[in-house]
Amino acid sequence: MKNGQSEIVTIAVDKSKKKAFLEMLKLFDFVKIESPNEFISRYIKTAPKKNLLSEKEILAEISQNRSQKK
Repeated sequence: MKNGQSEIVTIAVDKSKKKAFLEMLKLFDFVKIESPNEFISRYIKTAPKKNLLSEKEILAEISQNRSQKK
């Protein structure tokens, strides 16, 4: 994939057509095909190692958002 911004798109494809669809996508140099496991592995490798919020702060945010929606 060339330099530039990319965006992740999720597409559901009929299982019987999946192989042909993936082969077609490989013809485009601007498309990167990644399995769900590859996506999760990449996310885990690049995720922040340090928690930005404590569990208490996360629960406070959730509570605040719930009360705003009522």
